[in-house]
Amino acid sequence: MSKKTSNLLLLGFVIGFFIMGYIAFDKALPETKNERVYELLKPHFPYTIKQRLGGFTIIYKEGDHKEKPPASEVFKRIDEIDKEWGKDFLTLDNNKLLILDKNKKVKAQIVLQNQEEIDWVRVFFKK
Repeated sequence: MSKKTSNLLLLGFVIGFFIMGYIAFDKALPETKNERVYELLKPHFPYTIKQRLGGFTIIYKEGDHKEKPPASEVFKRIDEIDKEWGKDFLTLDNNKLLILDKNKKVKAQIVLQNQEEIDWVRVFFKK
C-alpha cells in the first residue's frame, strides 16, 4: 500500500469518526424549550431527577417507580415524559396555560406573554 493510499484511508477514518460522533451527539440533544414557561412548569412535573454515579435516575413523585435510562437517552426520555404528562394535565385557553390535577380541576395557571410562548406550548405538548 502506498503512502498516499494509507494517508487517504486514515483521513477517511477520521472524517467518518467525526460524522458518527456528530450524529450521536445530535440524537442525544433534547428539543428546544421556552425557558420561562418550562421553568414555571417544572414544579408540576410528576418526577424529579437525581444524579447518581452512573448517570441520572428519574424518580416519580407518586409511588416508588424509578427509571435509570442510559446517559445518552436521559434528556430524550424526559421530553417524552413531559409530553405524556402535558397531554393529560395541561390545557391551553387563549393565552393561559391551565395546569390540572388528577381530578381535572385547575391547580394552577400560567399566563403566556406572547405568541412565541403559545406556539411553543402548541408544538411541544401538541395542544
